[in-house]
Parts: sequence; structure tokens; C-alpha cells
Amino acid sequence: MDSVDFDALELAARAQLPPASYAFGAAGADDEISMAENIAAWRGLRLRPRMLRDVTAIDTRVTLLGHQLPTPIMVAPTGRHKLFHPLGERATARGVAAAGAVYVMASHSNILIEDVAEERRDAPQWFQLYYWPERTEVEALIDRIVEAGFSALVLTVDAPVGGWSPRAARDQHEPTPEILNINMPGRPMARTFYHPDFVGKVFYPATWRELEWLVKRSPIPVLVKGVLRGDDALACAEHGARAVIVSNHGGRHLDTTVTTAAALSEVVQAVGNTAEVYVDGGIRRGTDILKALALGARAVLVGRPVIWGLAVNGADGVTSVLDHLHVELVRAMQLSGTARLSDATPDLLAS
Repeated sequence: MDSVDFDALELAARAQLPPASYAFGAAGADDEISMAENIAAWRGLRLRPRMLRDVTAIDTRVTLLGHQLPTPIMVAPTGRHKLFHPLGERATARGVAAAGAVYVMASHSNILIEDVAEERRDAPQWFQLYYWPERTEVEALIDRIVEAGFSALVLTVDAPVGGWSPRAARDQHEPTPEILNINMPGRPMARTFYHPDFVGKVFYPATWRELEWLVKRSPIPVLVKGVLRGDDALACAEHGARAVIVSNHGGRHLDTTVTTAAALSEVVQAVGNTAEVYVDGGIRRGTDILKALALGARAVLVGRPVIWGLAVNGADGVTSVLDHLHVELVRAMQLSGTARLSDATPDLLAS
């Protein structure tokens, strides 16, 4: 992989994927404004590099939920990986583990939790949870997740109903018995929100009550993904969430939201030391990661580029994407006089 950006990788993935698979991965909601602006917002921030600093040794180690990792780059939860590679999430998990990063497995995965857990190595795996109405089913899934060795639950709260994507709706993938939401109740054939039958239906009705219950019920830490406001983030921490992920779902549900780059500082200031803060949405460069850290994020999550790497070269493609971003992060730190992640402070950015 060269150093241009991930555009060429996406084009390569598109060339070999069925149109519906590519549309599912690439699409954003409505006019795709939030999706595009997420990327542009990071690019629009300007670095103020420090000179004459010793950058012969760069330390990218970070502690997340008490676990020390070699990189602040994680893999965001994305569903239905068999649309992109025959081994699905098993290949993704293998590639992420080889990079020493955290893999957040999606509820809408096509591979069994237990099979993905076999690819873990030394890197933590977290599980992204949608809360559905039958609590007994949620409890059964939690028990499976814990038994398989996953070390955190990531509750997604920004998609109680599905958004609408004209692009994905035009290229619907047909449900097949080979591609199942295999860890969901009933193991249904995988379908997307972008279907007329699902418009306006509330599938995942999580409220503060469900978050409070989940924190008490889960023997592993609970995180909340999909927060864009400081007051919501603080309330998540007060209800027991160990971390919040600043996210607008990659621009896939509610279009024209605030970008994650713009929302991050407010969330960081609101929660203080009560919870860890991570961010996703539009991260495409090592400089983007450095900017996110300077704004107060402890780590970032990357979604679509990982999917394109998976489509092009399976597990090795996933590892290549993560290694590429890590190399860029190290270079950005060297050129900005930032030897450790703790040195990435707000004054590194132009106001």
C-alpha cells in the first residue's frame, strides 16, 4: 500500500465486489453529507508542530480500559463481512490481531462469536451490542460474549431506527442462507436497514433505563457508541459507562449531523476523568489520528478502510491498513515534535 490515501484501495475493492456489497459498505444516509464532512473535518484542522524536540524514539502505547496496547488505532464495528470476503469476520479478526489492535465485533456479524474469539491472540476483542426488546435474549448473548473471552460491550445508541440510503436502496443485496446475522436471535438471513419494509421501525429501543440495567448485568465494562453531545456523554458516564465513542455512525443514519471532529472537544470537556473517550468517523490519515488525540480522544476507530482491505486481500489486507495508519501516525508524531501520545495536547492544533 502506498502513501497516497485509501481512495485507490476503495477503488480496488469496488472493482472486485458485487455492486450491492460495495454499496452497503460505501453508502451514507440521504445526501451523504455527514459521511463526506467527517473526512473533510479532520483534513480541515491545522497542526502547529513543535521544533527541536527529541523524536528519535516514538511511543504509541496506550492504555484502554486498563489494558496496554501498542497502538491507539482500533477497528470499528461494521456488519456482514461475508459480503466482502468468504471468511467474513474471522478474517477481519485475524488481521486485526496481527496488528495488535482492538477489534470491535458487530452484532450483525456473519461468523459465530466463538469462531471469531479463536483469532484473538493477545489483542482484546470487544463486542458491539444492539439492545433489542427481549431482555432474556440480550442476557443469553451477554453470557456467550463473556464466555468467549470478549472484554467489553459496546452499546450502539444512535440507530434506534434505520436511516435511509438511496445508494444502498438501489443496490439491495438479496438475503441468502449463506449470509446470516448468525449471532442474533433466530439467526435471520442478513438484510439491511435500507429496505422499504424497515422504514421507521424501532428495532433497538435502548434508553437510559436499558443502559443502567446493562451496566449492572454485564460482568465486563460497558461503553456507549454514538454520542455527539457533552450532556449525553456525561450522562452515559453517570449511568456507569466506562467509555463513550464519539460517532455519527459513519454518516449512515442521520445525515447533516455535526462531524465527530467538531463534537469531540465538547464531549472530552464534559466527561473529564469520569470516562474514556474514543472517536470514529472519517479517520483516513495518521495526521487525522494525531489531531483526534490532540483534541482529547484516547484512541480512534476505523471502519470503511478496513472493509476495503478485507475485500482486496483478506486478513493480510486488514493488517496492511492498520499498519499503514500506524506508520503514518509515527511519522506525524516525529514531524510535529510529539514523542509520546500524552504529548498530543490541544496546543498542537491551530485555534
